[in-house]
Amino acid sequence: MIRQRTGLFFGILALLFAATYAHAKKQPWQAELEKSLAATYEISKISIDATRVTKPGVMLVIRKDGVSADIAGALTLWKNKVVDGKVQQGSGTAYVFKPGEKVYVRALFVTDTEVQFMLVSAEMYDLNVRGTTQRTRYQSNVNFEFPKGTLETADAAAVKKVIDEVLATEETVNAVKTSTVELGQTPEQVEAAMGKPETIVKLGAKMTYVYKTMKIIFQDGKVADVQ
Repeated sequence: MIRQRTGLFFGILALLFAATYAHAKKQPWQAELEKSLAATYEISKISIDATRVTKPGVMLVIRKDGVSADIAGALTLWKNKVVDGKVQQGSGTAYVFKPGEKVYVRALFVTDTEVQFMLVSAEMYDLNVRGTTQRTRYQSNVNFEFPKGTLETADAAAVKKVIDEVLATEETVNAVKTSTVELGQTPEQVEAAMGKPETIVKLGAKMTYVYKTMKIIFQDGKVADVQ
C-alpha cells in the first residue's frame, strides 16, 4: 500500500513537471504544431495511477526494439530518445516494450527540437512484488529529436513520417505488411512500398536493404532476391 501511494505521488509530480516544462516559453508555431499533432494522435484520458483508461484515444503500435518503460505511477521523465530513426534506450527501467505491443498517448508536447510522447501500455501486466502478483500498466516517455529549426517549418504530416518509424497506428502498420516486393524493382520502388530500410549494405554492384522482417538484395540496381 505504501509503495502504491508513493508511486501515485511521484506519478502526479511527473505529470505536473512534464506539463510545466513542455509549456514554458512556448512559441506560437510550437502551439500550432502541437495542436495539429494532437488531432492526429488523439490523447487518451487515463487515471493518474494509469490503472484505468477512461476515454481511449489513438492506439499506437511499437515498431522498434529498445523502448524502455517504468511501472505506471513511477517518476519517469524523458528516458528514451529517437535520433535518425534509432531508439536510444533509457536506463533504470522495469520493462522494455517488444515490437508489436500497443500503447496509448497520455500527453504530447512540442519543444524547439523535440516531439515528446508520454505513453501508457494498452495492456495490463502481472508484476511480482515481494511474492504477491499485482496487475499494472507500464508508462514510457519517448522523445523524437529533430535538427534545430526543422520543427519550426515542419507540418504534422512530415513529423508523422518520422514518428511512424517507431510508433504507428495499426492502419499504418498493416499497410506496410500488405506491401509487396517483386523481382526487378528499383530501390525507389521498394522504399515506396516498404519505407526506408533500417540498414543499407553496399558491396560493389550488390546492395542489401535490411528490414526487421526481411532482407532485400539488389544486383545492378534491381531486386534479385528476398530473404
